[in-house]
Amino acid sequence: MIRVGFLINFDHLKWLGGTYVIKNLIYCINLHSKNDIEPVLIIKKKLSRNEKKEFKDIKLLQTNFFYNQNLFTRVYNKFLIFVFGRSKSYDNFFIKNKINILSHSNALSNSLFLGRKSMIKSLPFLADLQYLHYPENFSFKNILLRKLNIIMCALHSSKIILSSYDAKKDLKKVSKKGHAKSIVHQFIFRSPKKNEILSLSYLRKKYKISGNFFYLPNQYRVHKNHIIVLKALNYLKKKNKLNDLLVLSTGHSEDHRKINHFDSIRNFISKNNLKKNYKYLGIVPFNHVLSLIYHSVALIHPSKFEGRSSPVEQAKSIGKKVILSNIKIHIEQKPNRAKYFDPDNFLRLSSIMFRSWNTYSNIKEKKFIKNAYKKNKYDLLNYYTEYLKIIKNI
Repeated sequence: MIRVGFLINFDHLKWLGGTYVIKNLIYCINLHSKNDIEPVLIIKKKLSRNEKKEFKDIKLLQTNFFYNQNLFTRVYNKFLIFVFGRSKSYDNFFIKNKINILSHSNALSNSLFLGRKSMIKSLPFLADLQYLHYPENFSFKNILLRKLNIIMCALHSSKIILSSYDAKKDLKKVSKKGHAKSIVHQFIFRSPKKNEILSLSYLRKKYKISGNFFYLPNQYRVHKNHIIVLKALNYLKKKNKLNDLLVLSTGHSEDHRKINHFDSIRNFISKNNLKKNYKYLGIVPFNHVLSLIYHSVALIHPSKFEGRSSPVEQAKSIGKKVILSNIKIHIEQKPNRAKYFDPDNFLRLSSIMFRSWNTYSNIKEKKFIKNAYKKNKYDLLNYYTEYLKIIKNI
């Protein structure tokens, strides 16, 4: 059996999508592995009550070995890897804990590549190269560090895992060696269990809502493009087409690259009297996210850039209709029930929302859900088989 460790500097408020991807892959391994792979999540010793619940079905290796390292120690170990091809202390840690492969360490921040001479194979995960497309969203220092991390991963990791072919094309522009080492493993999500889906009546009471709703689960970063949804809402309201239309939104409200972004969103809502039509629920538990997708008219994902969208994959696992910006990755993800719009065209978006709202049928939705659950079983097996092939051929 191959013992695979997963190490990410988990911060649930900043990288929710990444957390869900890792949890889902580990679930998939545990579901289908026949003594091929044993996944182990390497995580800090002190966990909150919510974190303990979140990881209760996952084998944990709790340690502060990585999480308490100061800047000097981290830089020193990377220096050893760069000059000598390995860090003895890193290798000893993994050998002591019988970890054969380190998978999905984040290739853009807090990355852990173990070196070309390391006894442990490493597979850093590269979600996207957004800075190539929207450099204005990053500082010069941040871009430099990201480029350096990618180059180091190319030199000192065994393989680099990407979530899309679009990202693979971008990687070639930065590092031909990294591109040659890269493997595309497109993550998917398992269909939620029945007991994970909360009732519609519970959600209505919990979040003080009534009637139907669209769902927009995105962190409030500029490129996520919430403003286009608000413009579409405002247009529909002014035209007196859908005064009762409601969009529910969840996710982290801070964008460290543009501190006032969330305030500008709230100002637009207030200025155009959209408080009854657009409701921000904050950061909600994962089963609430799944339940909101499940009961929504459709999931809206207006982003201008993605590596691969977790909400889209979650919607696919349920069979939910998705209203998507027509960026390359959304098209690559191939959701069966997708309607596309130009991310700058609020009129096209408003037209799709209007039709979706007026044609929504709960009875028809149940048929789509049933079919999606059947397909998901096959997709999960294929997802695991592809990952096993990567691990065995590393």
